[in-house]
Amino acid sequence: MGFVLTIIVLMLAADLWWWYAADRAVRRAGLGRGYRITVGVTMGVTLLGLLLLIVARLIHMQAMIMPEIAVIVVFVWHFLILPIVVVPSLLAASIGKFVAMVRWAFTPHRPLAEPVEETGSAELRLDRRAFLTRVIVVAPPIATLALSGRSVHNLDSLIVRNDTVFLPSLPPALDGLRIAHVSDPHVGSFMSEEKYQRIIRMTNELDADLVLQTGDLINASLKDLPDGVQMLRQFRSKFGAYSCQGNHDCIDSRERFEADTTKADVGLLLDEVRTINVRGQRLNLLAPRWWGREETVIRWSVQQLAEKMPGAAFPILLAHHPHSFDTARECGIPLTLAGHTHGGQIALTQNIGFGPLMYRYWQGLYRRDASTLNVSAGMGNWFPLRLGMPCEIVHLTLRRA
Repeated sequence: MGFVLTIIVLMLAADLWWWYAADRAVRRAGLGRGYRITVGVTMGVTLLGLLLLIVARLIHMQAMIMPEIAVIVVFVWHFLILPIVVVPSLLAASIGKFVAMVRWAFTPHRPLAEPVEETGSAELRLDRRAFLTRVIVVAPPIATLALSGRSVHNLDSLIVRNDTVFLPSLPPALDGLRIAHVSDPHVGSFMSEEKYQRIIRMTNELDADLVLQTGDLINASLKDLPDGVQMLRQFRSKFGAYSCQGNHDCIDSRERFEADTTKADVGLLLDEVRTINVRGQRLNLLAPRWWGREETVIRWSVQQLAEKMPGAAFPILLAHHPHSFDTARECGIPLTLAGHTHGGQIALTQNIGFGPLMYRYWQGLYRRDASTLNVSAGMGNWFPLRLGMPCEIVHLTLRRA
């Protein structure tokens, strides 16, 4: 909580800093009141939007407190434009002024006659200053709106990622087994009805042997759980659909989520090892409850499941947090499926973005010794900002190495 509060305070401070700097630049450039009013309204609305989102989170408000596009603009400004463009620019300008002051202070000065400046030269400098000020003041809001528009499009994006996983311990009967790995639908605030239906249709079109869902069925509110349950019921595969629990599933009420999904009988595994028969071969599906993201808790949850594994069956771990992979590998589990990260939701490249900043494993396939992890970037969004990391359904084909 302390870290989150620090980030919020820094965001508010950066907002006020840019507001002051932009307003001062407009006044010094001699621009009209219209520019000052535009800066004031823009920052006033942005600050109000951030404060409304904070209040909504504190009082656990589940419904959208603002129009979706307004929420997206607030996120784009505070998570992209402000830290990547505005704050570095303000810091560079401040450092430049400080260096100039130091150089001036340590440079000998002699009184000189007041230089006579040509009127045309002064006017040219004023025009140049006015032009640069317009660019500096207008560019960040324009970039915010442009990226917000792009993000609106990306929220409903959905691709199929096809990957082949080579496993030395895979039984011959399971060679060629196809898994639809679906994760993090986050059914709720930021999912349209069209995308909801498209997830079901695209998953079923894969005609996979198994559908395995790795948590965060709902975004937060249990009022969306009936829709989440219907999604799981509509997934089609030859040998069934199974799920594990995610952290967002527990936000409203862990007890009610578990009771309602268990009653619905949609294949949710809670600290359970489920043995199923696939192509005449026994297969163990392991899935821990969501107990937390601490490394010690993750290790314990996987270890206690591994101790329950019946022998002579091929194991697959469904773990919401991808860091479960390290313990799974130590326990001899050859395949782990995970989600949770959303690939960071914002990425410049596969290896540059919020994903690699926050997680050891954030998206794609990872191989360690004889074990493999697949991390899905998720099908939904817990905040309305997707750039460079599209939503995905993962189609895995298992092969004997």
